[in-house]
Amino acid sequence: MFVNREQELQWLAERYGSGKAEFVVLTGRRRVGKTALLTEFAADKPGVYFLAYLDSAEALLRNLSAALWQAEHGPEAAPGSYGSWLGLFQAVGRLAARQRFVLILDEYPYLAGASEHLASVVQKVWDEHLQHSQLFLVLCGSYMSVMERDVLNRDAPLYGRRTAQLTLRPLTARQMAAFLPACSPIELIEAYAVTGGMPAYLAELRPARSLWANLRHTAFDPSNVLYNDGLTLLRDEMRNPRHYAAVLRAIANGHHTLSAIAQEAGVERNSLPAYLATLQGAGYVERRVPVGVVPAGRQQHGTWHVADPYVRFWGRYILPYTGAIEKGQGAGLVDQVLRPTWEQFVAITWEELARGAVYDLAARRTPGFWPEAVGSWWDAGHQIDLVAASYQQRTAWLGEVRWRGEPLGLAELEALQRRARAWQGEETGWHLYHALFSRGGFTQPLRTRAEDDPDLLLFGPQDVA
Repeated sequence: MFVNREQELQWLAERYGSGKAEFVVLTGRRRVGKTALLTEFAADKPGVYFLAYLDSAEALLRNLSAALWQAEHGPEAAPGSYGSWLGLFQAVGRLAARQRFVLILDEYPYLAGASEHLASVVQKVWDEHLQHSQLFLVLCGSYMSVMERDVLNRDAPLYGRRTAQLTLRPLTARQMAAFLPACSPIELIEAYAVTGGMPAYLAELRPARSLWANLRHTAFDPSNVLYNDGLTLLRDEMRNPRHYAAVLRAIANGHHTLSAIAQEAGVERNSLPAYLATLQGAGYVERRVPVGVVPAGRQQHGTWHVADPYVRFWGRYILPYTGAIEKGQGAGLVDQVLRPTWEQFVAITWEELARGAVYDLAARRTPGFWPEAVGSWWDAGHQIDLVAASYQQRTAWLGEVRWRGEPLGLAELEALQRRARAWQGEETGWHLYHALFSRGGFTQPLRTRAEDDPDLLLFGPQDVA
């Protein structure tokens, strides 16, 4: 099932219609839908789509040659091979000499891993012939280390040859509705807290099942991708995945400072920055600093958080209990471990979604306000869940974000206003909006106040998802 990705397909179509040679680099995590996007794009276009795999250079060259041979000589031609990567890409040049020809090399890192000279060959033929042709070349890969080594880094053989680059992101909670059309906004947010918007994970959920039944049959089933993929991601991208898994588990369980993470994970404090830098580069964790009344300085103290919802779910509920899950105790874990802490866990994702929705919501509710920094704020005695600040306009949204069944009322607004005064401190001339995000709605007195106060903004799950 192919859903959404209209913007990405339009982007590819515009490049395809450019009238010149294109060298497109497509990256993105495993399971994010790169292959589905490329096959959908290429379905009605002349060319060859090749999905590489782990094999020898000779086998990969032979199989890619077979596909290109038919494209050059016709489907009835006797099988043939070009004998070398140079000969193969010279044939690509002939195919694209006078008309648009698409060549998609999906999972390019497998090709590069099999032939260490492949990137240099592509560079040579591109410089001499292909850049003057009608070729639409796409190199696609999940392993950023290989893509950077061959294509993206300044000293890479193919550096400077790409004409466009796209990183495919997971679906947003709002976009997920196409996968789960029967779900309410609350249910979409809960599903996002598990899947992080990854299409391959969403495809495992069954609309007819309850949330708990879906989790028993997917994340807590040792044969399911949602159970296995966390460790697979680490094994594919990291050396010594055991230490990275321990760091992720520590952060997912609420340890956010360097000292607390190191102690909980059982790793040396001096080694931790290197682990965090690698995890941050892969998009699994992020460092957050308070968004204060003045822009954050480079040396400001920060805390570490899991940036990917699925990785956070896996590190919190799967990794520590793999032994029990492997022994068939997944259903008991859902009832006894996950359900009692579920509201608290989803609240983390709800805060992140609220912060991510600020740009769209601000454009609709406070036109002309363009936040330069979005995040949260804290000091020794206060915390504000959401801060969106424009230092040039001296305007900010300060928000309380709650994921609970009871409605928020005037007491929560007054508490937020007290924290807002602490945030502003001695600074003057700021226009502050108070934004409340609530799963459980709002009391009538608070709604009445909002009707008369344009600086009070109320949002629910339907506004975000």
